[in-house]
Amino acid sequence: MRDIVTKILNVTNEELDSLNTSIFNMYNFYHDISYTHLESGKEHYRLLIYIASLFNKDLMFDIGTNKCMSAAALSSGYTNKVKSYDVMKILPNNPILPNVIYVLGDVCEDESLKDAKFIFLDTLHDGMFENRFLGHLHDINYKGILMLDDIHLNLEMEKFWSNIIEEKWDITSKGHWSGSGLVLFDN
Repeated sequence: MRDIVTKILNVTNEELDSLNTSIFNMYNFYHDISYTHLESGKEHYRLLIYIASLFNKDLMFDIGTNKCMSAAALSSGYTNKVKSYDVMKILPNNPILPNVIYVLGDVCEDESLKDAKFIFLDTLHDGMFENRFLGHLHDINYKGILMLDDIHLNLEMEKFWSNIIEEKWDITSKGHWSGSGLVLFDN
């Protein structure tokens, strides 16, 4: 996993901005998708596409489906399997992506979470679920990479980010304007 983290840390914005984002044009999303084509550092979709390319036949989790744009970005690594979780609702007109499974429910009850090589967490941003989820990763002795969205969005997320004890990196300059964080679980 450390070699993948190194690649993520070393990729340049120029490399990210040259990535093909046509995955978002291949499906009929019911909403405006123009933001998915924005450059790295403004939106995180190019970074997620790059990360998906670093894995092969691996399980990835997208937690916080919403409009399923992150799941779509992760699905661009076609050999990978993506489980996209939401607790509120799975929108009925989200496109069927060939390697994405949409799940409505509590991700902490999914036993396959421990097998995920990469997890992208983008939920309520109140710090409460994020802390619960982090505790669950500790409980299951998770080994892999966690990417967090919106680590600088509000005081709750800033506190959550600062309290993470694992090796971590602020990769906002390559990800989302409101903060992107990368955490390595390997101990």
